[in-house]
Amino acid sequence: MYRKKNQIMEIVVCLIDMAVTFCSLWFAGLLRYGSTAAYASQVDFEVLFSVIAVIHVAAFYILRVCEGFYRRDRYQEAVLSIKYNLILIATAIFLGFTIKNDMFLSRLVMGYFFVLNTCFVWMSHIFIRNWERLFHLNIRRKRNLLIVTTTDRLKQVLFRFGHSKEVRWQIVGVMLLDEMELPDEMESEVPFISNKGEAYLEFATQHVVDEVFIHVNELQKRESYLKNMILELEKMGVVVSLSLDLFNLDQHGTKQIYNMEQYHVVAFSSRLFDYRMVILKRLIDIIGALVGLAFTALIGLVLAPFLLLESRGPLIFCQDRVGVNGRIFKFYKFRSMYADAEERKKDLQNQNEVKGPMFKIENDPRITRVGSFIRKTSIDELPQFWNVLKGDMSLVGTRPPTVDEYEQYNSQQKRRISFRPGITGLWQISGRSDIKDFDEVVRMDLEYIDNWSISLDIKIILKTIVFVFRRSGAR
Repeated sequence: MYRKKNQIMEIVVCLIDMAVTFCSLWFAGLLRYGSTAAYASQVDFEVLFSVIAVIHVAAFYILRVCEGFYRRDRYQEAVLSIKYNLILIATAIFLGFTIKNDMFLSRLVMGYFFVLNTCFVWMSHIFIRNWERLFHLNIRRKRNLLIVTTTDRLKQVLFRFGHSKEVRWQIVGVMLLDEMELPDEMESEVPFISNKGEAYLEFATQHVVDEVFIHVNELQKRESYLKNMILELEKMGVVVSLSLDLFNLDQHGTKQIYNMEQYHVVAFSSRLFDYRMVILKRLIDIIGALVGLAFTALIGLVLAPFLLLESRGPLIFCQDRVGVNGRIFKFYKFRSMYADAEERKKDLQNQNEVKGPMFKIENDPRITRVGSFIRKTSIDELPQFWNVLKGDMSLVGTRPPTVDEYEQYNSQQKRRISFRPGITGLWQISGRSDIKDFDEVVRMDLEYIDNWSISLDIKIILKTIVFVFRRSGAR
């Protein structure tokens, strides 16, 4: 039977969280109404607790609370608790409006509940992780493990399994594929199995073996032997886990195993994003773009006469920019320069104030008077909401470079376009035009990519609004 996760542990944590949530809801009501009788007169407890129970189970599995339960630190646990309770509150309020239940609409009860339950859920998780030490109990599953590896990897493998926080691994045997004898210092710790013939099969038959873990390099040299081993153990009903970490790259980026055209592959990346969060980001982009385009149309009607009277040329400036992984797209802005700005750029290259493949100069002579105003107020950026709606850009992301800038990028700088470009981003709220070193722009863009989350996007959007009104760093 395949071991995926401790189902009993998951059920226990889910039930404990539900009980804690019910207690928090009860205390929140008492704080609001003062007594049980007054609380009961305001709400149908049967409906309330039934609905909260359903929301709780949904939130518990959506957030995958038990995934990495023993690996999370206290800060990560606190963040998870906040997310969990935000889902509870948001869904409860929505249902309150839908079913017209006054209890769900009580902002004070929801406020008390959020504070209480965030603290109680966090404390209950910390308590669960420590009750083995406090009460000398152990609910972690115990698994007998046979390790197949090489001498150079043995010590690391034993350390990791010996310090697991989620499973109690009992190492019942070790087979070294590159040695005939176990190193002297290991002899007293684990029994050694010969790597000749089918000694492993005889051992697994005569001893209790739940799983076999294979961690070797250069699989091709041992392909036939390992393939036969896996098939024979599989026939016995023993779970065989083959490590795909062949190059010891665990210190770089993240990895994900999935199926690609019937091949089992490991995807390596500096950051692998949760598809649900990516979908949510896209939904926020679409809503934001629709609202932004309404403002763009109104401002465009007012701006057009002033801009077109001052200088000839189109109202909207269109330029090729580089998007995700080098894709070229049409980028739109309100025109803030004279029509021949691109031709004059070559003559101004020696005045470039930015170190690196980015062009920017103070008091650019190509900028019109109206253009100077709309740049300082960031009005020129508004047509980019069309790029957001089309999917070329996002509300928040990295700055989309021009084609000539992109052609000068090195491999590390190119990583900044591995993420969808945005109207605003981390570097825009950190000085914008005041930053004179392109490497600093890259550093902030990569910091954004490595730490991206929906909450970070919202924080950047709010800060951008403040910076626009202050006209900080814009020109």
